Amino acid sequence: MAMALDLLRAPHIGIREFKDKISSLVNRRKTLILTDHGEPSSVLIPYQDMLELIDILEEIHDPKARSLVTSGRKSVKQGVEGVPVFPHA
Repeated sequence: MAMALDLLRAPHIGIREFKDKISSLVNRRKTLILTDHGEPSSVLIPYQDMLELIDILEEIHDPKARSLVTSGRKSVKQGVEGVPVFPHA
């Protein structure tokens, strides 16, 4: 969820400006939306965030993991208490 918010809040930077500042921008290890003529064209994502995304995608495609999530959601709807995955801030 945090990665999704980071992506929505990510600053936009033009490709030409990115090219001029690539070293300092990459070293910041922050998500950036690259634009071409004002239109989003690419996303720069830090390496660790990309690894996390890959893990999430693998879990989504795992039938056993999907079954566990479905079961957990049913339990929550039935009033079973548990530990929230995304505590409210």
